[in-house]
Amino acid sequence: MASVAENIYMDLVARGKDIETARRWRRLTTKFEGCCGSKSEYDRDDVVRYLCYLRQQGYRQSSIDVMVRPVKLLAQIQGWAFPRLAMPKVRDGDVRRPILRNEEVCLMIKRGKEVLSARELAYLALSTTYGLRREELTSLGRIDGKVTVNTVKGGPVTTHVVADEIRPYLAGYDRTGVRHMSFVFRRMIEKLGISLAGDNYGWHAIRRSLATELLYRDVSLINVVRFMRWSDGSMKGEFGMLAIYGKRNQGEVDRSVFKVHPFLSIWSEGGQ
Repeated sequence: MASVAENIYMDLVARGKDIETARRWRRLTTKFEGCCGSKSEYDRDDVVRYLCYLRQQGYRQSSIDVMVRPVKLLAQIQGWAFPRLAMPKVRDGDVRRPILRNEEVCLMIKRGKEVLSARELAYLALSTTYGLRREELTSLGRIDGKVTVNTVKGGPVTTHVVADEIRPYLAGYDRTGVRHMSFVFRRMIEKLGISLAGDNYGWHAIRRSLATELLYRDVSLINVVRFMRWSDGSMKGEFGMLAIYGKRNQGEVDRSVFKVHPFLSIWSEGGQ
């Protein structure tokens, strides 16, 4: 008998969905199955237990929304009613999205070479180069001349070119859990002696800084979308159609961005 996660994978493939998407949903379903067990039919208590688990693991609401989608498909496949659960509604004006300034990120890199461990330097190099989300940092595969990112929030699995400037620092990379990645960020900030206003800062603050700096450097919107691994579905209107049809080789996108990248030159200064 196929596992719950395998049923999700086969259903998506049978519908003609992208293989990488099917694999990603299989991984997410495995997480649900690990929390609630393998059953022929689940109920509201199981979904609530899973949501509770995800919140305890420190996932943000936007990530939880994505991780619950395979469970909704599972409900359709198994023929049980997915419960109506009121998710928290937050007004845009109430959301504080911390962002690090360019000089703060550069300072992190410079000081990091002096005080951070090899593992922490690998995380910082990957984050400042590709703007990896916390969840993406935890699940990278083997890193050699390329690095494959299992993009979250509906974006595509993306294989980036490894920039020469950070190559010496990536040997220290090691996989870890999502919650631990948040702890690693806070510990790094303490080691670096950097004072941040508020406690909402995390890896995403570096991602926002990178995206902002790329736009300041007149990188095309299409290349920013591809480099930051945003999904085509997040693009609206005519620009959304341009994102769908404006396909380029990822290596070309990466090398184009590397030419004006705001942080790569700091990694090459003074060597490792």
